[in-house]
Amino acid sequence: MRFRTLFTGTAVFAIAAAAHVMAADSKADEVLAGSRKAIGGKKLDALKSLAVDASLQRNVNSTQLSSAIEILLELPDKYVRSDTPTGGMMTASISTGFSGDTPIRPANATFLPGGGMMIRMGPGGPPPAEKLSPEEQQRADKQLLRSSRADISRLMLGWFAMAHPSLGVQYTYAGEAESPDGKAYVIDAKNTDGFSARLFIDQETKLPLMVTYEGPQPRTVTMGGPGRAGAAPQAGHAGERREATDEERKKAREDADKQVQELQKQAPVMVGFSLYFEDWREVDGVRFPHKIRRATAGTTNEEWTVNKVKVNPKIDAGKFEG
Repeated sequence: MRFRTLFTGTAVFAIAAAAHVMAADSKADEVLAGSRKAIGGKKLDALKSLAVDASLQRNVNSTQLSSAIEILLELPDKYVRSDTPTGGMMTASISTGFSGDTPIRPANATFLPGGGMMIRMGPGGPPPAEKLSPEEQQRADKQLLRSSRADISRLMLGWFAMAHPSLGVQYTYAGEAESPDGKAYVIDAKNTDGFSARLFIDQETKLPLMVTYEGPQPRTVTMGGPGRAGAAPQAGHAGERREATDEERKKAREDADKQVQELQKQAPVMVGFSLYFEDWREVDGVRFPHKIRRATAGTTNEEWTVNKVKVNPKIDAGKFEG
């Protein structure tokens, strides 16, 4: 659905919201409670752990990438997401998440000013880990922890009409939105640490439809590429293929490091994101969306197909170790 907000004017709405904060909060509680009942009610209240396996198609510039996604969640304080490429040149798995206040560090990521994280992708495995001072590592860990908690919270808003409990989110009723297909309640979710998202809930089904938020535009550095040294197995004279040499791989990593250094000097570009939740099916008494789409600045660049969902599985504690 494409929604337009049912506000007669920003100034009028701002005055009305300020004059009825308590009523708005009460309305938010009512809407969220109704949504959680529709999703699973007591079954959802009893959820302590979750395992999700999905296939993901992602567009990066002019390239389409596919990955296998595994998400493991153990409330109240453990989460890990693993992305494993399933085609093309890239094979290294990327894991992010947290166990309590300890983040899970992806081996091939660089942290950028303004809260962004850049993944370096390419053949030959991840680049050597960058050495950070204790102060730099502490800042990077804090940034990664905030990012991981925000990522799972946006998904949980669309899955369960609630953010991750570690964020201490406050919910307020923001009004209604409508499309030709129907109307939606609009709930703002915010905390004092900068997290902010907007949840749209279908008025008829009570199920989440969409989560919108703003964040840094993703930036990716790829080591190698068509026509570049170290890109991939190369074709020989008789059509045979050869692996890139160590020297070519070294050159590709040096080129990637130069790109990283240039991007680190640039301020992040903030853009709007939208997550859409569709194809709801019941799993062990809990309804769950089996299609998820993400749009950046109005263009869909990720599509998830959920293959398997397990409610309250026993999860190996080692899965949450960085």
